[in-house]
Amino acid sequence: MIKADHSMTLIIAEAHPDIAFMVGDTLLSHENFQLRDDIGPVGGEFHALKIQILNGCTVVAFAGEYEPAMERVRALDAALRVSETVDPAAWMSNQGPVDTCDFLLLTKKDRKKLYSFIGGNFQECQRAWIGDLSEYKCYLGYRKQYNGPATRIIANKDGSTSTFEVTPGEREFDIVSDAMELTTWDNVGKKYATVGAISGAIIRVIDARISGDFEYLQSVEVAHFPWEPLSGYTLLASNEDRRGIGVYFRSGNRGFILPVCAESACVPVSALTLNSFIEVARDSLAMNLEGGTWA
Repeated sequence: MIKADHSMTLIIAEAHPDIAFMVGDTLLSHENFQLRDDIGPVGGEFHALKIQILNGCTVVAFAGEYEPAMERVRALDAALRVSETVDPAAWMSNQGPVDTCDFLLLTKKDRKKLYSFIGGNFQECQRAWIGDLSEYKCYLGYRKQYNGPATRIIANKDGSTSTFEVTPGEREFDIVSDAMELTTWDNVGKKYATVGAISGAIIRVIDARISGDFEYLQSVEVAHFPWEPLSGYTLLASNEDRRGIGVYFRSGNRGFILPVCAESACVPVSALTLNSFIEVARDSLAMNLEGGTWA
């Protein structure tokens, strides 16, 4: 297990023969966060996509200072758009380290591969994490044995369904996802939290069964209490062209859009309905957000 100790982040990544994935938080720090005039768009907090899908075969994640990290991510994205023959791992290695940042890279052109770029060292590995050491220890405490189903049913594009056995890698993905979600919830309300997500909406990326490409996964949170029947959120994903995610809250008629490689890390949107929220993402950011509803 390769590791790094950069605060304000926790990202876990693994590459197995059957699945490759990254799971992480979205909370950003800020040197003047405690000042009254320095308020982030998400309840005073700053959030961003720290796991960026650049194309169907390439995912890069970062820990450390946001702007230097995104400068490197945008440069890699530009190189991949110029030529499909660019090897992302070789490109990252040839660029040299970013002193204040660490990176993880997933690729799958020939086979699923995971690379770490930590402290100036480059290495291919099966498992890696970057971020806050204390939060990683907290995450380890939340890891439990897999207790999900032995098989799953998926809907195919033609309307048919297929049943698959849950593979060892998929079981590990569920374990990691559950532990990461609990880790972010553990920090809710803490004044100086170092790892967090918008209402626990962690970012999960896998190479999808149907498309075969790396995709952001969707999720839906419903009301837990009868006195809050309209609470909950839906995390929608745009997995083609302009990639990214959107989180919409039905109780507040408000949401947040986190696009890949964008100048604005987190775009707040006021929208009376989920459909109007999706329209804003399409019209202003060229994102095709899809996901679940509460119906």
